[in-house]
Amino acid sequence: MSLIAFNNWLSSTPLSLLIQRTSGAIAGIQVIHILCLATLFALALNLSLRTAGRGLSAEPLASLAARFVPALWICLGVLLLSGALLIIAEPHRTLGNPIFYTKMGLLVAAVALTVWLAALARRPSEERTALRAGVAALYMLIWTGIIVAGRFIAYH
Repeated sequence: MSLIAFNNWLSSTPLSLLIQRTSGAIAGIQVIHILCLATLFALALNLSLRTAGRGLSAEPLASLAARFVPALWICLGVLLLSGALLIIAEPHRTLGNPIFYTKMGLLVAAVALTVWLAALARRPSEERTALRAGVAALYMLIWTGIIVAGRFIAYH
């Protein structure tokens, strides 16, 4: 099946048609997606800064991670669900767009780094190292790239 045929099939499914025909559904899903991404970005920034030995230093890294990492995973789940609904509603807009695949590649890297940072935060050591600072900076660059790619999908 070609991508065009798949997009045509997906956009004609009952769920896709329901989203397309419901006034404000796509805009509402986009609002949820963007608010959740903003929340996730704030959580990731705090975790990154703390991992790098900066910011929120009054709280141990393990304690901060115990609060923030579960919320990160919840936000990620909502993002995946809302993103999937947006793809189902408008597959031609996303699945044929090379920027979408860049965003998905960055998302895989972000998930892998989230796992690594969560594991690192459970260790008792809080020493500042160049590796921790570098990974924390890379983590935020990846999330920034995801945001930028998402905006480019809308205008490409």
